[in-house]
Amino acid sequence: MGESERTAEDGPPDDPDVALMLRVQAGDEGAFRLLVERNGRRVLSLAYRYLGERSAAEDVVQETFLKLYQARDRYRPDARFGSYLLRIASNLCVSKLRKRRPLSLSAGDDDEGRGAEPEDERARAPDDALARDELHAKVRAAVAQLPERQRLAILLNKFEGLDYKEVGEQLGLTVPATKSLLHRARMALKDVLAGDVEPEEEEGQ
Repeated sequence: MGESERTAEDGPPDDPDVALMLRVQAGDEGAFRLLVERNGRRVLSLAYRYLGERSAAEDVVQETFLKLYQARDRYRPDARFGSYLLRIASNLCVSKLRKRRPLSLSAGDDDEGRGAEPEDERARAPDDALARDELHAKVRAAVAQLPERQRLAILLNKFEGLDYKEVGEQLGLTVPATKSLLHRARMALKDVLAGDVEPEEEEGQ
């Protein structure tokens, strides 16, 4: 299957953030503040894990919600709001990533849990930190080269810790379509990162 996988559902009627976004469309400023409060930390966590710098991640959060607000009249509730929002954030991260040297990236994409805070760099030995930063730079550069939907699936699965069902819900895909999408993404990363890192294989999530 290509990038036109069948969706799990035509719309997300049970998504409270979609309801809030529709209120934003109608001019409800309070609903927009609620969207920021509910989703800001998630965007910050993903942007930090992607970029490895707190200041850059905070910039992405601001730019993400600015773009969201500016595009409010064009919003259509045909996908889960989280997927729509993270697509904006992911594209901003890729743009920033391409404008700077890859070795400026750090931060572990293998940290456990969601919403992780920046790691104390002093706690790592200099040689270990450099090697780890170089590897993460390569991983992030490779992720940035993936097609948008594959990139989002990897970010949600690896960085956010979502399982196949949860990733599928965010992207509007069935579980089999999600597995297929992630498999292709992992194979693409494996080709790019040959000799540097072995992407994790499916574990029947």
